[in-house]
Amino acid sequence: MEPDNYRPVSLTCVSCKIMESVIRDYVAEEMMKSGYLSVFQHGFTKGKSCATNLLTAFETWTKWMDEDYGVDIIYLDYRKAFDSVNHAKLIEKLMLANIDPIVIKWIAAFLQGRKM
Repeated sequence: MEPDNYRPVSLTCVSCKIMESVIRDYVAEEMMKSGYLSVFQHGFTKGKSCATNLLTAFETWTKWMDEDYGVDIIYLDYRKAFDSVNHAKLIEKLMLANIDPIVIKWIAAFLQGRKM
């Protein structure tokens, strides 16, 4: 067991978790409405998950194999991808997605000086 394989636990109060959930849902909904997120997005999308992503992919691969197409699959591991998100670029992308400027200011203030 390597310690690098585990993410630290972030302890926050219940009110903070509720606010985080409200903001996440709002941002996700706005990004879907604006077309910024694909309908094929599964992670962090209401009603979808890694399991639905895998089932959709497996169904597609099976269909292709039934139709005698060759199927090559490449797996990528975005190790610690969320720990390396550039906060300035995240804020910039939220602005491009037409997220309410007040929400963006709140997120920017929340992220300021934070590291995982």
